[in-house]
Amino acid sequence: MLRLKVLLLGLFISTGIFAEASHLDQGQLSCLLEPSSQVQLSSEVSGVVQKVHVQRGDLVEVGEVLLSLNASVETAMLNTALSKVEFALRKVRRNAKLYRKKLISEHERDEMLTEHRLANFLATEAKVRLQQRQTLSPIKGVVVERLKQPGEFVDETPFLKIVTLDPLHAEVVFRADLYGEIKKGMLVKIYPEGSTQGYIGEIIIVDPIIDAASNSFGTTVLLSNMRAKLSAGVRCNIVFPAKQ
Repeated sequence: MLRLKVLLLGLFISTGIFAEASHLDQGQLSCLLEPSSQVQLSSEVSGVVQKVHVQRGDLVEVGEVLLSLNASVETAMLNTALSKVEFALRKVRRNAKLYRKKLISEHERDEMLTEHRLANFLATEAKVRLQQRQTLSPIKGVVVERLKQPGEFVDETPFLKIVTLDPLHAEVVFRADLYGEIKKGMLVKIYPEGSTQGYIGEIIIVDPIIDAASNSFGTTVLLSNMRAKLSAGVRCNIVFPAKQ
């Protein structure tokens, strides 16, 4: 998961909480806005691309069809399986009266019922195989990279990249001596480069372990971007409000 990387560049005040000033001290905290998550999608099965349903820059929803593979064989298999289900069901119904009149044995009836159940199982398998010919979006996000075109072959290699721009994330690195001062739920204010408007973010994760090599610990900041006012890749500055 990508995060908004925030590097601590200056000295912290003794409490570890920055008082918000009327202007930003550009030498204290700097950051880079990045997506909160990204996925590189590959097809569950290999095959030839029939259609890629999205372009770079498109917004996608969870469950939206992104890729369709050629499925002529799987469609034929499903139709065959469904025909066998219908035939087995008709056979059971035709012989129901004969069974009630004891004109067929329990064993014969059981064979027909089993044949019907097996036909249903095969139909279910055929439906799954057909569904595997489509790839659905697992997240809501934006398409940032498309690597396949209709007619090309796909396998486990990624064919599409999607990122989440709402929310954005930040990873803030603090000195070890501030451990315990920086807490989950604390609010920060983020200022995109060149802007005087601040956006509220919240620390959602504080690492429970201090990294001995760097004598520091990390935190994750969440920043809402519902109206898409902020763009990933933009440099920014961050300060802590004096009051939470």
